[in-house]
Amino acid sequence: MTVPATAARAVVRALVPPTKSGHACEDGACREASVDDVVVGTILRAAREHARLSPGDAAACLGLREARIIRLETGRATWSPQHAVTLARRYGIPAEQVEELGELLAAEHDHAVPDLGADPGPRLAALEGQAVAIRVATRTVPPFVYGWGTKGTLLTGQPRPGMPTAPRPRPWPACPVTLLWEEYTLAWGYIDAATTAARLRHLAAMAGAGVLQFRILIPDYDTWFEPVGSELTLEHTTVCVEEHLYGVTYSNGPAAAWKKAALDRQLAAALSPEDSLAALHRAAERWARS
Repeated sequence: MTVPATAARAVVRALVPPTKSGHACEDGACREASVDDVVVGTILRAAREHARLSPGDAAACLGLREARIIRLETGRATWSPQHAVTLARRYGIPAEQVEELGELLAAEHDHAVPDLGADPGPRLAALEGQAVAIRVATRTVPPFVYGWGTKGTLLTGQPRPGMPTAPRPRPWPACPVTLLWEEYTLAWGYIDAATTAARLRHLAAMAGAGVLQFRILIPDYDTWFEPVGSELTLEHTTVCVEEHLYGVTYSNGPAAAWKKAALDRQLAAALSPEDSLAALHRAAERWARS
């Protein structure tokens, strides 16, 4: 029996996994997942779970095996843009977000990928929602902390003007979050003295309630502060996220190794959680008296 050419091509596409055209990391033997596959897989897993669909449902949608879907969602297989877009639409992701998600997929295996979409917030929220641990070194308040209160209260203020993201939902409640600031950040005003005091008190309330661990680094010649952004520990891997004025950059593997090392070094030298919380309270009181 002769198999039609179109059917044969469909069978080949289903059996032969897509591959990258090369290695932008300049290591053809690299075994670390390409960061775009990890990010897209994690986002689509979050969307699938939100849509209350199973990996089997996703597999049926694409004509793949369920095991293949699991490998794709965990970044252990290469996504084809067609599969990613098909599932995104099936899960009800808005059209503009579907397009931006597809644009994340790189032609080459790489460990640093920019997200220049108009609204990366939903993608970042999906990643943060799938994290099992988050560490952040920054000079401001991470967007996912806004609207995240100990008793449903709102954090005073908004992300600084020009940032590409709006306030985002907090990660799942059991996800431990560590926020690292340098000491000088406590002395920087935000809008006015009263707002700054309220902002610091809110962070102190969250730290005091155990909602997040707050740490302060006092920089010196041996230990300087590096605001490397967020490190998201996922179920099977780790992704670093840097938010800046022109978008977001995701990294993993060799491109993120120095960020992990910087976080480790800074947290090892930082004040204890108790001393950091005390410093936060003192700063809030100073601003309240200003």
